[in-house]
Amino acid sequence: MCRAFVFQKVTKRSEDAKRLGVPLMFTEFGACFNSLECYTEVTNSCDAFDSKLASWAYWQYKSFGDFTTTGGTAEGMFNEDGTP
Repeated sequence: MCRAFVFQKVTKRSEDAKRLGVPLMFTEFGACFNSLECYTEVTNSCDAFDSKLASWAYWQYKSFGDFTTTGGTAEGMFNEDGTP
């Protein structure tokens, strides 16, 4: 269900971008922890973005202790020791 929702949302935004004559780029997604659910969320999002040839940027490359996100302070693509 979540995968279908993401694809539906990306398809609509792609239609909007074409109608408005603007590029399509997705940002600020994937703010979650190192879990299977997070992996699924990020994978579904990227698959949907790629299906529409949309540009995208992962929300946070490295954890900076951002307290403003639902992902907590441990988000990012690297572990606290710097390993991927």
